Amino acid sequence: MYTLTHPTPIEIDLSTAEGLDLRQQAAEWLAVHLNTTGAQRAGKNEQGYGALAEIVVRKYLGLEPIKSEDHPVGYDILLPIGVKVDVKCRGGDFPFRETYESADGIPRESKHNFFARQLLDPTLDADIFLLTHLTVSSKGELPGSSREKKWRLYVCGWVSKDRVLKEGVYLPPQSLSEQGKSSWMSYQYHQVEFYNKNLNGLSSVSVLNDVDSADVSNDAAKSISLHLTAADSIRIVQDLIGRGVLNTTHLDAIKREMGVAKTVRPILHANQYHHLLEWMRVKGYVGDDELQKLAVEFPKEPFTGISS
Repeated sequence: MYTLTHPTPIEIDLSTAEGLDLRQQAAEWLAVHLNTTGAQRAGKNEQGYGALAEIVVRKYLGLEPIKSEDHPVGYDILLPIGVKVDVKCRGGDFPFRETYESADGIPRESKHNFFARQLLDPTLDADIFLLTHLTVSSKGELPGSSREKKWRLYVCGWVSKDRVLKEGVYLPPQSLSEQGKSSWMSYQYHQVEFYNKNLNGLSSVSVLNDVDSADVSNDAAKSISLHLTAADSIRIVQDLIGRGVLNTTHLDAIKREMGVAKTVRPILHANQYHHLLEWMRVKGYVGDDELQKLAVEFPKEPFTGISS
């Protein structure tokens, strides 16, 4: 029986001699099993990261190494207690963080992404997902060399497949995702977002062996959790106020729920807001009062020179 734990990532150093050996195993597996067919298939490096994550997790669970001849198709690991695990891994240049800072000083909560095509594939015969994050070298190619020190695997937590299907937020290509202090990206593929704060944490990788079928069912039956950043939740309510769907009492309630008293920065730059209101003032739609209120909400940013 699993005991609920906060999803604090477990960091595993893969820059050691032992880590290099595990990376080599993943490279050898990839050389034989690289999949180049299917729509929106993960690239070579990404498939290698997934293999490496599975190899590392198997080691820490005390399981047999990954084997070509009997590796299942619909999941990665069968726990001794009978639960089927699909290991998910994403690679990046930076360590995994539960939250990251933005220019408005409001932390943004971290999320994980599932390929919608794979998640909804009926042949995905997994009971739970184990979410991991891999920090890679500058080239990101496996196995890398003994001199590369960035290789780290972060084991974040697990969640039942049924709960991801119930709660995860589907976003089609071109949907926006906030990346950091002042940037956004648009998704290239069909994605399902699930936030790290809502995972079931692990005090050690070996604790995954405690997850049984009752734990999987209990997780699937949980009440819905919020899979948005606090900042985006406030942005959505503000937008819906303007559209007449909600009112300011709803905004006050969301701010209390999120514990946010600061002003969430807009997606567009504040100077664009000022430009619009200055144009509206010339047209006679607004006056100085509105511009002064805007200056408090979103100060205008003058050009002060190029620093980089």
